[in-house]
Amino acid sequence: MCGIVSICYGAENPCLGSEGGELLKRLEYRGYDSTGGAFVGAGGAIRLLKKVGAPSRVVVDLGMDREAGQRFIGQVRWATYGAVTDVNSQPHHVRCKVEMVGAHNGNISNTDALKTWLGERGHRVVSDNDGEMITHVAEEFYAANLEAPGPVLEGVRRGDVPEAAVLLIDAARKADAKGEGSYAAAFCDPRVPGVVAVKSGSSLYAGLGTDAFGEFVVVSSDLTSVLSKTRMLIPLAEGEGLWFTERAYAVFPLAGPLAFSTPRPKRSKLNVRDTGLRAPFRHFMDQEIASSPENLEGILRYYFTDPATEGLFHAFEERLDLCKALLAKVAALHEAVDESGLRDAFRGLRADPLHLELSAWVRPHRAALGPAGPVSDERALMADLLRLEPGAGDDVALYDHLTVWKKQRRVTRHLQDLVHAIRTATGRVFLVASGTSHHASLVAAYFFNNLSGIGVFPVNPGTFRSMYLNTLAPGDLLIGITQSGETKDLVDIFQDVQARIPSLRRIALVNNENSRIPQELVEFYLPILCGPEIAVAATKSFLNQIAVLYVIAASFSLTERKIAAKLRDAADLVTRTLETCGPDVEEAALRLHLEPSLHILGTGLIGLAREGALKIREVVLNHAEGYDAAEFKHGPNTILGKNTLFSIGDLAGLLEGYEAKRDGRPFAGGMEALRTWPELVEAHFSNYPLLFVCPSDERDVRITISQIHTHKIRGADILLIAERNAELAMAVAGRPSGQDRYWSKYLEVPPSSDGNLFVFAASIMLQRLAFRMSVLKMEYLDGLKVVDHGVHPDSPKNVSKSITVD
Repeated sequence: MCGIVSICYGAENPCLGSEGGELLKRLEYRGYDSTGGAFVGAGGAIRLLKKVGAPSRVVVDLGMDREAGQRFIGQVRWATYGAVTDVNSQPHHVRCKVEMVGAHNGNISNTDALKTWLGERGHRVVSDNDGEMITHVAEEFYAANLEAPGPVLEGVRRGDVPEAAVLLIDAARKADAKGEGSYAAAFCDPRVPGVVAVKSGSSLYAGLGTDAFGEFVVVSSDLTSVLSKTRMLIPLAEGEGLWFTERAYAVFPLAGPLAFSTPRPKRSKLNVRDTGLRAPFRHFMDQEIASSPENLEGILRYYFTDPATEGLFHAFEERLDLCKALLAKVAALHEAVDESGLRDAFRGLRADPLHLELSAWVRPHRAALGPAGPVSDERALMADLLRLEPGAGDDVALYDHLTVWKKQRRVTRHLQDLVHAIRTATGRVFLVASGTSHHASLVAAYFFNNLSGIGVFPVNPGTFRSMYLNTLAPGDLLIGITQSGETKDLVDIFQDVQARIPSLRRIALVNNENSRIPQELVEFYLPILCGPEIAVAATKSFLNQIAVLYVIAASFSLTERKIAAKLRDAADLVTRTLETCGPDVEEAALRLHLEPSLHILGTGLIGLAREGALKIREVVLNHAEGYDAAEFKHGPNTILGKNTLFSIGDLAGLLEGYEAKRDGRPFAGGMEALRTWPELVEAHFSNYPLLFVCPSDERDVRITISQIHTHKIRGADILLIAERNAELAMAVAGRPSGQDRYWSKYLEVPPSSDGNLFVFAASIMLQRLAFRMSVLKMEYLDGLKVVDHGVHPDSPKNVSKSITVD
């Protein structure tokens, strides 16, 4: 939900525009309504470039990539406060009382009140954008501090922070107290060294490094953009701010007494290669769908005991204190600031008595270390160690398995804790989530119904607030599901529940383990382990969410060994679906990508139907709705038969038909032409597409067959995702009498004979269909030279990866 980035060098960088432009492009998934950058030269001159449009276009259009400078503050916007206009774009250059540049991401919810407050104090506010308001508010307090610096500076141990920078920091703190909302921001005074950044309810990451232009510090809303410059991260917590130059930095609290600290930077567990697009893929959505089987292997690795490593891990358990001490030293390797330091620290660790003692202890289990490469969360570090010391493979493998063991211990313990919490809950079990995560919770309810005999309440935050918040009791259980861990609606629910009933247990399933919800708002969390997801539309995270939820539900009725076997079957099913579905998906996508609307009807699988429809709405920008198959006949079926939904292809056909009929006569108006030749419209009434999703259960098959017959005689084209079934195939293929334009397609998934596992195959099929429809429609509209159509599989218009505003 918007994104900011700032980078600071020690001297004029002739390529700062190119650097800043690339950083902005990495934020495009967070915002593309407008793009801007402020360049501050070494002499203090400010050059502001901003315009409506995505960074992939605006950076070049404005020549931003050719700019020079010493400091850069940039922003991509997903519009909330203020229309999509150049004047509402960010950053903002203000100089009512003192010259400053500022930008933010998130929402300042009291923007209107602040605009009035600023006007009363002589500020000239030129936009409706909340980013301008928070910048002016900081300016107001900064000007006051410059007038009377004594009270601010008194008693502050500022270390290397210049006095003027302390005054700007204090102004940012006061602006944060004055503003209401969740955001991150960056401010600078061109006459004062450095940049001030604040993290107030929205993500912000910081790192330091060296490149061809010298030392730098970079901050961004997005971790991958920081990782594109450096692996060395500066720890920054929620409610903190950071002042930085190219080398110096100081962390400070946003509330309470002003004090400074300089936490040691640490090497990121991620590498920018983990977030890049790899050949042969051209789109992140495609790559992330294809990665699903590998991601499911991660769940097997951490949620279950592997017989191949069971003996090794038991040996670790027998020397628990020794393992913990050695792991602490492995973690300390992240503090090495360069490769030379990392190599020396690694060599020292290999000679450490702790290492030698554990290595000797696990020697009988050396075979379990195996020839495979690193697989733990520390695989980026392990890969660096192998590259620096190629002959240290056994030691790196030991550290890698030790890291897996440590996380597996925590994950399995928390899985048991969650199962126990559900089993012993005396009230209701709520699964609260938004968007795709909410659809995963609906699928979870299906799993719980089938496997546990326990009913759960899957609700989105708005429904929870309006229907259940005032009815909560201490015996209820709240489980939040989130990919990003920072979804504002879910954050608010956790905070409200904590304030109302502090004893009510709050737990989360989350992908970003370092985000606000798992770190601050829950008792404990379970990771979904799918790695960074770049495309806006969630795909691999959905598969891993439903996998973890399946594990939880199955824990009430199946043994650990049986659940692990089922999950391996699911991973194999996903792999086989990806290998075989291509031709059928392509045929369906070619047929559907220009259809203005369709319904996906899930027989007993409302969550899956809604998720499939959401994927099509997100990346194809066609209307799609997910419904329960049996419910469609209660009103929505009125769309069947003649309707007024026409595609671009229909429009072209209409024009061609009119041109053939008018025979040189002058144009008399569109409505007159339609009244004169009603057959022009009649020719373009078409059957409405219905895509059924049916598991193999006999009752579900019977219901689906009935619904197919009911709707295709009323003007529906039928598509079906299901396992092979002769009766279903006959129902789909049979052409109704009088329906000469009837079309059908059976999208067959590999057999599982398990309705729960069928969900995994059907999910991947729906994702592939949405992806191919998106690419086909994007290419079609590009061919027509339609500008700003917004169809894109990775960054479609109007949506953002993580919604951090109300």
